Amino acid sequence: MIRLRATWHIPGDGSAAAADSAYDGSHTFAARRLPGIRRHESLRALPGAAGGNPGFWRGEHLDFEDAQALAAAESAPDWAVAWGQEFAAATAGLRIDAFDIVEEYEPPGAEPPPVGGTVTALSGCWQVPARLSPADVDAVYLDVHVPGVRRLPRLRRHTVLLARNWPTGKYARCWRSAEIRFASQDDFRAVFDTAAYDALRHDGFNVSVSAHEVDVYLVDDSWTPHGNEHQRPRATSTS
Repeated sequence: MIRLRATWHIPGDGSAAAADSAYDGSHTFAARRLPGIRRHESLRALPGAAGGNPGFWRGEHLDFEDAQALAAAESAPDWAVAWGQEFAAATAGLRIDAFDIVEEYEPPGAEPPPVGGTVTALSGCWQVPARLSPADVDAVYLDVHVPGVRRLPRLRRHTVLLARNWPTGKYARCWRSAEIRFASQDDFRAVFDTAAYDALRHDGFNVSVSAHEVDVYLVDDSWTPHGNEHQRPRATSTS
């Protein structure tokens, strides 16, 4: 599958309420009517795992079966509605990255996300440094880092992504991305302080990549055309 990850901010002279209203209204309605969409997830950014302000205000994932499905969605009238004036006027700094979903791994016996609750996720996006090749970086990431991630306690899902050049003529700003999910913020915080997580910090991955960005967010709801994976009432916004 192909994933579009979109993030945005609140304009300097705008409000969180206006931005969320535009997203929850015409944008989400149109996005979930796009032809070929397989999954739509609403994201709400949290402070970084080690503190600091979030890198964005809100965001979303839009998953499509393949490049043909994505192209069909881009040509559909609802695409223009989703990214139209109402949404553009209420938000700022829109950024959309495209990825191939290489693998979605769920540990054996992992329970499904809680109905009516959020899921806490950490996502990373990185580049290949000039002194190394993609193969050099992937050898550390795929052979060392990924198995360590999948040994984390309380892990619910680990997604491996490879960046795509999108739209045509625009190069991807990173090489790969990945996401780890937990059932709650409490689970995430507990795992963040374990020896298993600390081992990831010293397994050679962090020093093998460059421009490594890390975001933490809540997955408010995960919608599919055949029924929601998990959903909750939209949280009240604060500016």
